[in-house]
Amino acid sequence: MSLIEIALGGFLGAMARYLFYLVMENRWRQPKIATLLVNVLGSFVIGAFVASGNLSVFWLTGFLGAFTTFSTMALDAVKDFEDGNWLAGISYLAANLIGGLGLFVLAYTIF
Repeated sequence: MSLIEIALGGFLGAMARYLFYLVMENRWRQPKIATLLVNVLGSFVIGAFVASGNLSVFWLTGFLGAFTTFSTMALDAVKDFEDGNWLAGISYLAANLIGGLGLFVLAYTIF
C-alpha cells in the first residue's frame, strides 16, 4: 500500500507544482520565484507535519516530495553561474536553503 500512496501523492504533488508554476509565470514571469516559493512553502508544511507527528508517506514522501524541487533549484543556480551571474546564483541558493530551513524550523516550533 505504501508505494501506491507515494505514487498517488507524488502525482498530485507534481500536478500542484505545475499549476503553481503556471499561476506564478502568468503573474510575475519569473520561474525562479515560483521554485523558491514551492521550496519554502513545502519546507514549512513538512515542518508542520513532522511537528504534529503526521509522518504519512502520502504527504511527506509523495505529495511534498514532488511539490518541492531540489533539481530545478540546482538547474536555475547553474544557469546563473554559466551566465556569469555568481551573485544571483549564490543569493538564489541561499534564499532557498536558508528560507526552507528557517520555515521548517518555524513550523516545527509553532505546531
